[in-house]
Order: sequence, then C-alpha cells, then structure tokens
Amino acid sequence: MATSASLNAPGTTGVPFDPFADDDDEPEMDLAELDALLGGLNQVAPTPHDPGANSRKQALSTFRERRTTLREGRMVADGMVELPFQQLRDPEDSLMDPAAEIARGIAAPQLSPGDLVAGQYEIKGVLAHGGMGWVYLATDLNVSGRWVVLKGMIADAKQHDRAGAEAEREFLADITHPNIVKIFNFIDDPRVDGGFIVMEYVGGPSLLTRQRQLTGGVLDIDIAIGYMLEILPALEYLHSRGVVYNDLKPDNIIVTEDQVKLIDLGAVTGIGAFGYIFGTKGFQAPEVATDGPSIASDIYTIGRTLAALTLDLEVVDGVFAPGIPSPSDSPLLRRNLAFYRLLLRATHEDPAKRFGSVRELSAQLYGVLREILAIRDGKQFPAQHSLFSPQRTTFGTKHVVFRTDQLIDGIERQVQITANEVVSALPVPLIDQEDVGAPMLTGSSYTEPQEALENMRAAMASEEYSSSAELPLGVVRALLDLGFVDEARTWLESLKPRLGQDWRHQWYSGVTALLLDDFEHAQENFSRVLAIVPGESAPKLALAATDELILQQRGLGQQALLTPEVTAALGGIGDSLAEVPRDMMDELDSTWSHTTTSSKSLRFHSMRLYALVWATNPTTVSSAFGLARQLLAENHVELAVDALDRVPQASRHQRMAKLTTILHLVSGEPQALSESRIRRAARRLEEIPTNEPRLLQIKIAVVAAGVNWLRAHDLDAAASRADLFDVPFTQRGLRRALAGSLRLLARNAPFARHRYALVDMANSVRPTTWF
Repeated sequence: MATSASLNAPGTTGVPFDPFADDDDEPEMDLAELDALLGGLNQVAPTPHDPGANSRKQALSTFRERRTTLREGRMVADGMVELPFQQLRDPEDSLMDPAAEIARGIAAPQLSPGDLVAGQYEIKGVLAHGGMGWVYLATDLNVSGRWVVLKGMIADAKQHDRAGAEAEREFLADITHPNIVKIFNFIDDPRVDGGFIVMEYVGGPSLLTRQRQLTGGVLDIDIAIGYMLEILPALEYLHSRGVVYNDLKPDNIIVTEDQVKLIDLGAVTGIGAFGYIFGTKGFQAPEVATDGPSIASDIYTIGRTLAALTLDLEVVDGVFAPGIPSPSDSPLLRRNLAFYRLLLRATHEDPAKRFGSVRELSAQLYGVLREILAIRDGKQFPAQHSLFSPQRTTFGTKHVVFRTDQLIDGIERQVQITANEVVSALPVPLIDQEDVGAPMLTGSSYTEPQEALENMRAAMASEEYSSSAELPLGVVRALLDLGFVDEARTWLESLKPRLGQDWRHQWYSGVTALLLDDFEHAQENFSRVLAIVPGESAPKLALAATDELILQQRGLGQQALLTPEVTAALGGIGDSLAEVPRDMMDELDSTWSHTTTSSKSLRFHSMRLYALVWATNPTTVSSAFGLARQLLAENHVELAVDALDRVPQASRHQRMAKLTTILHLVSGEPQALSESRIRRAARRLEEIPTNEPRLLQIKIAVVAAGVNWLRAHDLDAAASRADLFDVPFTQRGLRRALAGSLRLLARNAPFARHRYALVDMANSVRPTTWF
C-alpha cells in the first residue's frame, strides 16, 4: 500500500544547465549599444534556444558509434572464469544468401529486402533457415530503427510445424529471463502463413560458430563450462515454469558482448507433453520418443552440449554418435576425470540416474571447474557449492615423525593409517536445508548422540516427518558417533529400499564398511558416491584412503608397484597425466572405474586422487601427506618432498610437514642417499625452532644417515669440507656427534632398560680414542 509520503513525493524535474551561458558578474551591455551593433537583425523573430539539444544529439551519436567498441571480458562462475567480450558487428554482415538453401529444395523466402511488414518492420534480408521456417532481419521504424528478428513459417508448413510455431508464440509471450531472447511483438502478414514473432536481435555468434573459428574446433574446457553456467539459470527458470527446452545445442546459445543468451524456443513443450517433440539428433535424449520430454531429457542435452563444445566426438552420417569417449582415448578426459564422470551421469541412458535438476548439475559443475583450474593453472578457489563439510581433522600426518619416538622409549611404531582415524577426519554430508527434518537436525547438533537418537526416532514415527530423508540418515550418524557400527549397518540395510539410490546412503554405507575393515565394500560405495557427485573432493579423499588401506592390508603399503613414468605423471597431476603410458591404461577399464582389486590400479588411483584433492584444496593437508606416502613407496623422494613443501606457511601442520620432509630426505637404503640430500635435510632441521620436542631425535636420524652413507660408499669424508650441524662431515666427526646426541637422549628415556640401551649404542658408535 502506498504511504502518504510516497503519494506526496515530488516527481522528476529538470534543472537548467548551460555551460555556455554568460557569467552573472559580466557587466550588462547598454541597450543603445546593442541596437547599434546588431543593426537591423533585431527585426528577425528570435528562435527559442534549447541548450541541451546539441548535447543530447552528441550523446546519442557517441552511444551508437560505440556499439561495436571492444571492452573487457566478464568474470563468471564465482570469479573463476573470464568470458571473452564478443564485439558486436554490423547486423547486415550476418545476412546470408538464400540461394544455397533454395538449391537444396527449400522454398524461397516470401519476403525480400525492402518489404514492409505490418507497416512497421522493414526487411533487410534473411539470417537463417530453420526447422520452423525463414528467419528475417529487419528494422523497427517505430522505435528509432531498432534491429529486430522476424521468425516466420515456410509456405508449405505442415500442421505440426505450425503447431510448434504457435507454441513458441505462447511460451515467448510469458517468458521474462535475462538469458532468454526477448519477445517484442506478434504480427500477421498475408504473405506468410502463420505470421511472425518479432524478437530482439542478438548480435553475436552462436557457440557453434565460435567453435568453427577455433583451431581444433573445440572451446577451452573452462570457457565452455563458463558459458554453460551462464545459460543454466535460463533452463532452470523454464523448468520452474513447468516446461522444458528440448533443443539445447551450441547453435542455440548466442554470445553477444558480455552476455550469453538462449534463442529459438520453438521446441519448448510442457513436461510430459506428447505429440511432435522437436529436438536435434545427437543431442536429444533417447527416451523422448517413448517417454516424452522431461527435466531429465533436458539434462541429457546439457551433457551432450558440453561434450560437443569440448570434445572431438565421433560423427556418423552427419550426426554426433551417442556416448562419451573413454579417458584412455581422450587426453582431455584423462586430465579431467571429474568432467568425464559429470558427462557420464548427465548423459546416462537411464533418466533416473541423471542429475535430478539443473541446480544439482550446476553445483557439481562448479566443483568440476575448481578441479580443472587447479590442475591446469594451479589456482585454488573456495568450494562454495560443496555438499560436504570441510575436513574435520587430519589423518596420516604425524606417523613418520612420531615413529622417531622409538628412540626415546624403545616402542616400535608403524607408519600406517587406520580406518578409525580416516573416518574421524573425513568430511560429512551437509544437511539438506529443504528437507522437512532439517530444523530438528540443526537443533540437535549440540545434544548428546544418545539424546539426539531418541529424538529422531520419535520424530520418524510422526506423519509430519515421514517424508524426511535426513532424519533416518541422522540416526546412522548418531549410531556411528556412539560406536554402534554393526547397528548402523543393519539400519542402513533397512533403509536401502527407500534411500538406496541416495548418495548420502551410499556415503554412510562406505563409512560403516570402512569401520568394519570391509574395505572392498567401502570402495564400492565411495565409487558410487563419486559417480553421483563428481565435483566433490570428499569421495575422492575417501577412495584414496580406502585404496591405501587395502594395500596396507595386503602388505604392499611400502612396496613399489608402478613404473617411474607412471609415478612421475601422477605426481605432476597436470598435463603430464595425459601422458600416462598405454600399458598402465590397459590395466584400467574403459571408464577408469575406481572399483578394482588390482594392486597396481589401487596404487595408481590412490596416488592420483590424493594429488587431485591436494591440488584443489590446499587446506586438506591429509591429502598432501597421503600423496607423499604413495610417492615414497614408489621411491620418488623428491616428488614426495615437493608435495609436502606446498603445505601453506600459515598452516598449523606446516612444521610437521617440514619435519616429515627431513626424514624423507634421509630415508631409504644408504646406497641410494646422496651428500646433497643429507645436507638439505640438515639445513631444513636448522630452520626448526629449538623448542621442537622431537628436534634431537630427528637430528640423530640425519646424522646416522650421514654415517651410514659414508660407510656404504667407503668414504672417510664428504666431498665438501663444509660442516654438518657444526661438526665435520666425516665418519669420525659424525660418529662423535651421534654418540653425544644418544647420550643426551638417554637422559630423557622413560625406562631404565632403554636408557642403558641408548648408552650402549652411544658407546658402540663413538670413535675409538687413546685417552
């Protein structure tokens, strides 16, 4: 309701401004002098002066001149992609000669340049010919010569073609979306059966045209995703209005200046409509002919359009063949497996297994784009659309350093991860706020697991929460928090008929299997989760850890399984991944599935997934340590050190990462060590603050490595005369330093027996003296 203030508000008014007017303080000219100066001119009737007329005319002229001015591109996709600015061209340059189409048997255009339609639109020529007829370029004489498009029917239109045009008219009349071409008018003309739709002229090329202008005929993958993310809101808008587009393809996406627009709504139908459903072979979903159009069939066209924009798809009889190339055959997909899995799901033959909505697909596309940019450009972006929480804690970050505690207490330790620590660290699915049970779960975050469990069971018994998926899954979370793993598995089995296809059910099934040391089933479940949400890092981290646990279980955790070439490709994780040797690709199936029992494939996937997560998420340090463990097992010490060196300086795990690199540099057989590596380890240790509790025991490890290296190569001294930890880098100097450090360490030993062992060890390494 309008308020009294708004009713009485003053309207817009003009303030006179004339920069050429005389200054107020100029002396006035005498009237007699003025008469003498002008002579008889004062007899001419004066013309009213409008000081703004010339200014407006000049502004309009400048505005039109700069219509084709090149400007900067626009950042899209949460600032991850810059779409290039598409400079406008003269609309008449877009006109085509209809002779070629006429020669193919198409009826000639009914209108010619210069024809006037409805007394308002002057035809300039034809732009294209489509399934619905000729498309004309015209100027609107009633609106300052504005460029418009007139879309009409062919002269011998079939009834279903005519129905399609009429449907487009109805839909366009009520569609208002910034990414969909605007409708201006509907007009009839006796020369064209069915009349015309008058719409805005979108002065830019289609994505198909842009493809053809590029070397290789495909767009950069990030640019293609950027364009798609711009057009997806238009499709989501149509779906929200109960209709589907049906004919998404590169031809129907126009780029103009810094905008992306969807054109040609002639194939739009209601969801579940029947009759003649228009579409394009190679893009249209296979079930449309039998089940009719649906949101799932539109999702299919999105996947096919992305594939057509970025991949060299097979063409059969002038039509794109169905299917997505295998990563083994496509270097682009080998580098970007998340993109491959997104395409697989979007174009799945079973509509029920595709993305459920444009919003769901869009969220995963953002995640895929993050990963692509991290791999290709080394740029990290926040996971703003993730379905998971951040990593709750870390796993596998302290094992190497903590193993040196054996020097203090004599208790042997293993450098192995455990299922319990992995589960404690893994991210957890975020609560779906649209679920009816979400408010209850949000409120139970601060209650004890037992109390929360009772509340959820009581709520599930009521009709109000019967449709909730979050409440039964919340029961699983509570059971796992209470340590009732077997009960959690039983509960998940009971939920399978209802929620078995839900990725969250499969996630918790994987977590439960992990806690029960059923690693093979955990791998299967996490693989299904990754197939459903390929843009998420959480299932990748879970799979990497699971594959590592399987190798540990087989006693292969520290054994080299891959060739040096494969390890180097995985450690680099960028373009080098495209160079994976053929014999390794033969070890994998055509889809590079993560469900495998091959030890070589397990190491391959574990290393690759750790590297992917670490490249994309610099705060997930568990992946950095996991990658280092896999590289070290393959004897690639330098790559392992490089992975840990990328832990950010501000991270609280940075010191642990640095200590781990020191131990990695002096690890392995003495023959494989080098003076350079030992000195690098020493320099790194000297940078560690003296308040580090394990400083002495790690120093002992470095000095011992120096002694062993000299002895293994039968050397008395290193090549360089520079000291190591302020002692000569000689057998005698290092043995004396090692003996002193062991005696110092013995003072802190908690057990007398081990204290004596350390003293005996010090005596055994101390060089012989005569005093």
